Amino acid sequence: MMDARELKRIVGYNVRKERLLHDLTQSDLAELIGVSLKQITAIETGKAYPRPATMAALCKVLETSPSTFFHTGNENDDEKKRLNRYGSHIMERLGEILAEEAAEYGGNES
Repeated sequence: MMDARELKRIVGYNVRKERLLHDLTQSDLAELIGVSLKQITAIETGKAYPRPATMAALCKVLETSPSTFFHTGNENDDEKKRLNRYGSHIMERLGEILAEEAAEYGGNES
């Protein structure tokens, strides 16, 4: 079973991989999703998880689902299906969280 540190590393690696596939610099990605370069660096180096709104923006800009960021590349077919289902649940929950934040903060993220 992987620990939180390993999961952060995997998410960061996959964010970087997807960013490079889209020929984006860290600065480009930060600007496109509305976060600081420092946040992108922290995510890609496995020092931080993306916040729900940031994860949603990453998925939109990088044209992928959240499950993409959790793949290790070593999964069998059953694990890939489980991750894809997990990604669908993450997107549903992200939508709920974003709606709650919009209602609470009037759509402004701090």
